[in-house]
Amino acid sequence: MVAALALPSAAYAGNGGTSPGGVPLHRGPVVESFSVTPGSTFIYGRRAQVHFVVKGGGRLVHLALLVKRGHEVVRRVDLGKRPTGVRQRYLLSGLEGGALPQGEFSLRLSARGLRGAAKASVTGQLAFHWHSFPLLGQFTYGVDPDGRFGASRPGHTHQGQDIPAPTGTPVLAPRGGVVKFVAFQKHGAGNYIVLHGEGENLDFVFMHLRTGSIRVRPGDNVYTGQQIAEVGTTGESTGPHLHFEIWKGAWGEGGVPIDPLSFLRRWDVWS
Repeated sequence: MVAALALPSAAYAGNGGTSPGGVPLHRGPVVESFSVTPGSTFIYGRRAQVHFVVKGGGRLVHLALLVKRGHEVVRRVDLGKRPTGVRQRYLLSGLEGGALPQGEFSLRLSARGLRGAAKASVTGQLAFHWHSFPLLGQFTYGVDPDGRFGASRPGHTHQGQDIPAPTGTPVLAPRGGVVKFVAFQKHGAGNYIVLHGEGENLDFVFMHLRTGSIRVRPGDNVYTGQQIAEVGTTGESTGPHLHFEIWKGAWGEGGVPIDPLSFLRRWDVWS
């Protein structure tokens, strides 16, 4: 609950004409502009930029940012006292007060007496999600059952999902976190990366990456949607594709691989 949204008494004086009796009308400050960019963002990703200008109502006004789903306020972010008459910016991470749920939201400013100059200028739309699809560009899920999770291999089973894509297709972090391993395996994975997802007990593995394309090192912190490499066909690979794994727990250290296909199809919807 924001404790100080009331505007100082001076904020109402001389702001909107006079009544028939000559008494100033107390209409409060006005939102002149309001915007949110980009319209879609991710947890542990680049933060959404909220820009706004509030005019009138004195030199300072105490504001809150309301994050709404339909008519329900799911988050109220205290912006503190803000100067009027100048362009303001707030970087919304989606972690204020705990992670936002996934979905579509509307954003608007709130304060006692605050009015909008026009309906279109006082609300913004934001889609917020917890993961991004790990490729940017053209791809397929393949038609060969040999590329599916659980397919038979000599002495073991396939532990991920193969995603055919052109050589050089950007490979992205599906979740912000810490890079655990960057290595090369000639008879197997080729160039590969292992990433631990922040705030969840999952590791993500990317194999057959293009030589010279890897942009991270062990210990690096990456954000959701950051490019970490490119699709290649290194190691034991029959053509350019990303071999993608999800492990519950630590990769290769007691964790268990899980079928990533349902995750990929869900992430593909909004990425």
